Amino acid sequence: MANFLSRRSFLQSSAVGAAGLVMPAWLRGSTAGAAPAGVVDHLGVALYTVRDQMKADPAGTLKAIAGLGYRYVESGLQPSLDAAVKAAGLKQASAYAPTYLVTGNRQTWAGAGELLPESYTWSHAVEEAKARGFEYLVIVYLMRAERGGLDVYRDLAARLAKAGEACRKAGLGLAYHPHAFEYEPIAGVRPIDVLLKETPKDLLGLELDTFWASIAGVDPLKMLRAHAGRVPLVHLKDKARGTPVQYDEAKVPKEAFKEIGQGEIDYAAFLPAAAKAGVKYYYVEQDHCAGNPLDSLRVSRKAIQAT
Repeated sequence: MANFLSRRSFLQSSAVGAAGLVMPAWLRGSTAGAAPAGVVDHLGVALYTVRDQMKADPAGTLKAIAGLGYRYVESGLQPSLDAAVKAAGLKQASAYAPTYLVTGNRQTWAGAGELLPESYTWSHAVEEAKARGFEYLVIVYLMRAERGGLDVYRDLAARLAKAGEACRKAGLGLAYHPHAFEYEPIAGVRPIDVLLKETPKDLLGLELDTFWASIAGVDPLKMLRAHAGRVPLVHLKDKARGTPVQYDEAKVPKEAFKEIGQGEIDYAAFLPAAAKAGVKYYYVEQDHCAGNPLDSLRVSRKAIQAT
């Protein structure tokens, strides 16, 4: 991704021409029906999609999202958007928590946005999430300096299990959101498999991002089915046809990110399977849009409704 620093900053603070698209063949056919009710009723937007709009007009952007038929949003734990979210008629069930609260690698996040006070701990994050009515906290990214060999991921798994135990005691869930690099094998073993194998299922769930799995050469449907019952959250975006496998998110071209139904991910199969696998919340996220992100969200919403 060309401008990944902006994404890191968003994950740290998170305060911040669709009419010309052609409907894909799998939606034009007469057999296309309505998406499962559970999908539509729990469909939201990951606010990174509209990061620029949120900086300029948070209240108006949230109201526009609600006007498109979305019910939920997902963003950072701080600063709070609760009042604006409620005013727009939306809800928030999950929030990103700073990775360094779990890893202790606070210094690696310097320069990626304003850090929380050093006195703010994981316990504070759990307490805040519970008080604000959230159901899940999500660890969403590892800085390059935090990555390493399999021992690094085993250590991370232990830390995630401890963080997940604190969430469980508070009645919350903890999920991990992989990008592409967690799917790249190290000595024949994928880091994501280490994280999931070495953490109890009741302490760590998976927020499966269909795009990042797909661009890493992994079928998101197979990943979903392999971990059915452990995937409460999903990020939905499409991938341009013919995009080669790429584990380095900084090298993924902007043109690879597509609206739902405009790429090669089989959502006609994925969405019903997700409902059966126990997914609770579905967030459309498009890192880069050719035009207005709200237009892209409209296209994706219609495509999901039609599947």
